[in-house]
Amino acid sequence: VCGVREAGLAAEAVEPEPRPHPLPRGPRTIVLAGADAGTDAEALARAGGWPLVAEVVSGARFGRNLMHGYRALVADPALGGRIERVVVFGHPTLARETAALVSRPDVEVLAVRGPGEPLNLNGATVAVDAVRVEPGEADRRWLGAWMRASRAASADLSAAAGGSPSAAPIDRAALVDAVWRATRPRDRLVFGSSTLVRVADAVLVGKKIPVHANRGLAGIDGTIATATGVALASQTGGRPGVTRLLLGDLAVLHDVGALLLPPGEHEPRLQAIVGNDGGGTIFDALEVAKIAGPDAMDRVLYAPHSVRLEHLALAYGWEHERVATRAALDLALASPAGRRRLIEVPLER
Repeated sequence: VCGVREAGLAAEAVEPEPRPHPLPRGPRTIVLAGADAGTDAEALARAGGWPLVAEVVSGARFGRNLMHGYRALVADPALGGRIERVVVFGHPTLARETAALVSRPDVEVLAVRGPGEPLNLNGATVAVDAVRVEPGEADRRWLGAWMRASRAASADLSAAAGGSPSAAPIDRAALVDAVWRATRPRDRLVFGSSTLVRVADAVLVGKKIPVHANRGLAGIDGTIATATGVALASQTGGRPGVTRLLLGDLAVLHDVGALLLPPGEHEPRLQAIVGNDGGGTIFDALEVAKIAGPDAMDRVLYAPHSVRLEHLALAYGWEHERVATRAALDLALASPAGRRRLIEVPLER
């Protein structure tokens, strides 16, 4: 009797699975995937026949419903201006256009719960545990309009990949393209909080690969440590693949202590690709650049430095390689990843 009673109490203590929130077919809908959204966002967009707006750090930047050049599309009155409902996965942080969208009082916003603070920029966002698409016909005209605009807005990086002169310097678009192309599904890609992640978000096409990032106000802190943990976790049990960390020079300096690997620890298969423009160009595109004087911008925000990254890398036991052309970068990215390697890419401000 006691055993039966205990089993009954245990059954009562188990909480039922949350009921998915139903999504009727009617409203003009997009699926918005921010940081840590995962593959559920792509699955919902496919099931609903809705446009997928996926940040490069979302883990959902793939699939036939993915929208390229999404910032311009969301800001377009003929597309973004007609949105009636947004279903959000993860935390969107990379684009002002999507932040403005989910702040609109005339748009129904549903945010699927995840780790961290729930999204609620419009004061009326509904947090849900899960969602499901109700039966019915997809709005093909709505999706078709987005698909046509997406094709027109997609960036062509084929010249950077192979058509440019071998001695041509690397720009940011070519750098993010090279790292994206080199990364395969068995690999891991970690983005630092820098200008490069925003360039990647603007120009890179869809690809189903595991992506990680530290986002938020303190996202620049601990980037190398995060990538080291991702690398070590991904190679447990003898699993193949390499972890690539793409970040700027200031992000390296913010976490320089994480370059140290104590004796006896496992060696991570980790490539840190550093776009070195001698400071923090991320602030050039933020609101503060409109009010700060040139001297303040250079000294306080750009924060110029003369750190020799090769000396820093070697002091901490990393291999170092400085590459200045796309051909050299592609070769460095394809090199066997047995040890930690810092690949430095000089960039213009």
